Amino acid sequence: MAVIRKEAYFTSSNGINSIRTLIWQDDEAAPVGVIQIAHGVSEHIGRYDDFARFLAKNGFAVCGNDHLGHGRSVAFDSELGYVFEGDHVNMVRDMNTLHNIMSKRYPGLPYIIFGHSMGSFLARIYSAAFGDRLSGAVYCGTGQLPPAVAALEDPVKAVLDRFAENSNAPASIVHIFELLTKKVLKGDDDFSWLSRSKENIENYKNDPLCGAPMSGALMKELISLAVKASDPSWASRLPENFPVLLISGAKDPIGMNGRGVFAVSDALVAAGIEPEVFLYPADRHEILNEEDNEKVYGDILDFVRAVTDGSFGKN
Repeated sequence: MAVIRKEAYFTSSNGINSIRTLIWQDDEAAPVGVIQIAHGVSEHIGRYDDFARFLAKNGFAVCGNDHLGHGRSVAFDSELGYVFEGDHVNMVRDMNTLHNIMSKRYPGLPYIIFGHSMGSFLARIYSAAFGDRLSGAVYCGTGQLPPAVAALEDPVKAVLDRFAENSNAPASIVHIFELLTKKVLKGDDDFSWLSRSKENIENYKNDPLCGAPMSGALMKELISLAVKASDPSWASRLPENFPVLLISGAKDPIGMNGRGVFAVSDALVAAGIEPEVFLYPADRHEILNEEDNEKVYGDILDFVRAVTDGSFGKN
């Protein structure tokens, strides 16, 4: 089997940026379903190449795009980490544009959304808005804001504006997040919270499209995403019996070492949806790139196969 990767661009919903997309497919077999990937903050869709090829080799057409302010969806590398107010909405709309492109290319196939980290918040919002077009969802490295924290959205954004000379100036308050992750995970590297794999950390640090400082504007959009995804009504807007897989490292500070993941699970159960939940004991944030990623890949494959063949929830 030979997996082919193709690159293309479309105009963003903001009417300004060209959005880079990647599509993977085994050129020797017709796919049984489509999986769309939404990547995390300060990275890009190209980092999912190994995972996408694994899925493609197992019968799926796979796609994803660089979100606004990320990867090759910026005109210049100096624009990495910069967005405009309201661009979190355009990110969701851009995901829908890619969904439309893939649905035309592969009509009638089951369609699954996969989101990691920031992408998991995007995927959760997308599932609530377009769930009738989806067959299931995987939320990876996700979390849940407690109501008391979500209520601080406006004051925190006001502080971000104070730290930034304008909406696209790097915000010093971002360092608070760095301090929190270092406190949760003591390591010899600023990125040790990402992964216990030193190779993965080095690959991230050496990737020119990764690790760009978040502007105040991007931080505010990320807060908006987290607040919307954590809204108590979020899960109730998903289709009835919607298949969901929640996966996370048990030492992932974004998911509060599992507590945030189970809070998401509780919200789903309260809405009548029974998710599958996997926590990987030694893993941190980027479980797709951890040393036990074969186990993670296998669990995801089992889920997407069950969704596409209709056996999910019937055991």
